[in-house]
Amino acid sequence: MATQLKPPAGRTYQSDNITPLARLDIPGAGQVTIDGDYAYVGYMYGPEGTSILDIADPRKPKVIWTTSLEDKQAHSHKVRVVGDVMVTNLEQRPQHGVRATKDFADPGVRLWNIRDKANPKLINYHRTGGRGVHRFDMDEKYLYLSTEMEGFLGHILMIYDYTNPEKLEEVSRWWIPGQHTAGGETPGPMKREHRLHHALRFGDKLYAGLWMSGFCIIDIADIRHPKTLGSYDPHPTAKEPSHTLLRFPFKIDGRDIALGTDEERGSRGKDVGQPHGPLYVFDITDPNTMKLLSTCHVPEDGMPYTGDGVRFGAHQFREKFDDTLTYVTWFAAGLRIFDIKKPEAPEEVGYFIPEPGTGYNAPQTNDVEIDTRGFIHITDKARGYDVIEFRR
Repeated sequence: MATQLKPPAGRTYQSDNITPLARLDIPGAGQVTIDGDYAYVGYMYGPEGTSILDIADPRKPKVIWTTSLEDKQAHSHKVRVVGDVMVTNLEQRPQHGVRATKDFADPGVRLWNIRDKANPKLINYHRTGGRGVHRFDMDEKYLYLSTEMEGFLGHILMIYDYTNPEKLEEVSRWWIPGQHTAGGETPGPMKREHRLHHALRFGDKLYAGLWMSGFCIIDIADIRHPKTLGSYDPHPTAKEPSHTLLRFPFKIDGRDIALGTDEERGSRGKDVGQPHGPLYVFDITDPNTMKLLSTCHVPEDGMPYTGDGVRFGAHQFREKFDDTLTYVTWFAAGLRIFDIKKPEAPEEVGYFIPEPGTGYNAPQTNDVEIDTRGFIHITDKARGYDVIEFRR
């Protein structure tokens, strides 16, 4: 077993083209979304729900608003913004000393008016079902929620029209065959592990991570009748669940390219010693046939934080592409930056491994976003928020 190192407090590791700019000691966070001079952060554990940060000075980010959750079973770790509307999730995540129950009180999403960033106003709480909403996407008209619903096993896709944010209109549903138990479908052997993680829209298609069922592309040209196109499942050879799939908005080497990640789970159990969660590169020129071009792993050799008890592998990448670079969070291996200009042979061009959060023995780099000036913002699942600069 590899030895876990404990560098001095405040120590970071980075490639020569990375400069750390700022660090905030805030609670562990899931998603970070950036719009203009503000960053929106959803927290993993509660009682904090969501914060808004003023990032006008990237070297001095400051929290200007935070909401708290009353339900000790809940967290609100995902957040997105379009215009003056902010959407946050509500999902069951029992805290220490609080048992899970079958009846979670508040599954769903909250919609906020954020015209006044220091004093957002709740517009609407929309209830879904089961354990609630996990990750989601949104555009100017629609919400694409990954949520549990009555009559279904595991998270499915719910599409809502939020033109009137005070009253959402259900547009359509999509699920993996075997999830609609109330409709007579028989669950597969993976049961709740056979589910949608989340789907991201590009044009008339959604690109979806399906947890232990791999990835797929969903046609929403007729948004009221989504239909499945191509899919790719790396399991059971791959041991970690599939998390995110998103296509580049332009062709690379004459082909349509999409990236996917598997999310390394916190407790690997019997999978210790198996390959960690990776980054995938797909050719999706024919959306009915996803072709795997390459798989990227970060080796543990030479890493400062390793060992069977360390969550090391991939998680999530920035869900936008300005060029052929992708920014991928890799838990204890920090942020990894890859150039995909050669899809069969991605090249790592930068990395940043932050210091562990206060009270933790390894970083858990969780999500990443880039502001309009090009500064990179990173959340840590355990604790901490970093701002860095990458020079190409």
